Amino acid sequence: MTATDKHRHDKRKPKPRMRKADRRRQLIQHAKQLFVTLGYQQTTTEKIALAAGVTEPVLYRHFTSKKELFLQVLDDIREATIHRWQSATATITDPLRRLNAIVDLYLGSTREHALDFHIMHRTLVETHDEDIAACLRTFYLESEKMLAVVIREGQQSGVFNRELDPRVGAWELIRTAMGYTLTLPLEIPLYQEKDYVPKATACMMRSLLK
Repeated sequence: MTATDKHRHDKRKPKPRMRKADRRRQLIQHAKQLFVTLGYQQTTTEKIALAAGVTEPVLYRHFTSKKELFLQVLDDIREATIHRWQSATATITDPLRRLNAIVDLYLGSTREHALDFHIMHRTLVETHDEDIAACLRTFYLESEKMLAVVIREGQQSGVFNRELDPRVGAWELIRTAMGYTLTLPLEIPLYQEKDYVPKATACMMRSLLK
């Protein structure tokens, strides 16, 4: 076989098929980009498949619909975010230090994982599907539970105000963090100061302290 024949033979070799788990991750990553730039309504399975370099039938082997794919995106974001907060603070026993660390992670995550948070926030505004709303609700309720547990521990140890409802305290932290993440793309000058996040965290903590 000549070099030319060998080259032609190699070109005819089919590319190895991507493993199922890898293909799902690839589709999810491309879908994320489209969901954040186009929104849920304007993103189609055709556009996702095109971005991933596959056909729609290939996409449908992994996800039965755009909605199923989108719910998987949201679920992945929820699991990764909550797990990140839990694992990063698992060894911190002091409630005040732990709550500070979680809030710092929450605010810091919006920069490092901006794509994920943009998808969630855009969905809150644009999408009125109950299944999607339920998925988002689960994320925020899990956040509430985690924060409220730490606040309750701080109340028991005498660090936080005992008269405060831990759930209310948790939601005030969540709402403040959401406001920060929603306005982050505006490149507010104050946000660019390197000590802004610690100052913002201290400000939020002050309302909880005894």
